Amino acid sequence: MGDGVGPLTRAFVNFSNSKPVFPISPPIDYSSEGLSEKRILSWAVTLSFLLAYYAVLVVGIIAITFVLIIIGIGEGASFSIGSILVEILIIPLILLFIYLDGSIARTRDMLRVGSPKRAAMMILGIPIIALIVDNILVFIYAVIFVLFFGEPGTNTDLGTTWDSSNIAILLAFISICIMTPISEELFFRGYLLDSISRMHGQWPAILISALIFGLVHLDPFTIGLATIGGVIYGWIRIRTGSLLPGIAAHAMWNTMALVVTYL
Repeated sequence: MGDGVGPLTRAFVNFSNSKPVFPISPPIDYSSEGLSEKRILSWAVTLSFLLAYYAVLVVGIIAITFVLIIIGIGEGASFSIGSILVEILIIPLILLFIYLDGSIARTRDMLRVGSPKRAAMMILGIPIIALIVDNILVFIYAVIFVLFFGEPGTNTDLGTTWDSSNIAILLAFISICIMTPISEELFFRGYLLDSISRMHGQWPAILISALIFGLVHLDPFTIGLATIGGVIYGWIRIRTGSLLPGIAAHAMWNTMALVVTYL
């Protein structure tokens, strides 16, 4: 096509008439955002917020889980409760980051549901397509990983299994399939992606934020899985101007992983 339209603006079109399924997101004006106009200082702020986010997440979960185990709650339930409580606490922290170094107003717009048709597209249509694409890419990645490095030694023990109580399984579901997608998408695709995009543009922001998202998962095999997901969720966030498809797709992926792998 010689229309000068980039791949980001060709996506999600009705192939019968080449019209967008929903309006293309307007360009984002970053001129009034950011704690500094200097790239080095902007990166210092962004990385500081990333370290603060990760420190609160890890230390909080470990501390709460440890206390709950001491008072006699099972290991799996303790971990899930700790995760849920920390996610509840960390969401206001992420909003503070966005308030200081981004746009609360835009974040609110990115969480807007809109009409029933738009809601169905954002929460079901696009996420289902994203899940299918994610599975295909992950299968290819897994085959390559096994060929070069052998079977991955990923630890999938959450302390909760299908033999655990219904309450423990429910807590694991709330933690992994609801709270984690919300907080991670809000931080990585809500704050981090926009922060990097302000400095380097859209595609570098998608790739860099996805790589950081992968690296915080630590496990070598999971780093690749999360990076692939991060690219997909970031691209959808840029294309739609909404966090909802990424949250929904992330929740679907985590639910699949919980049912198939972790329990």
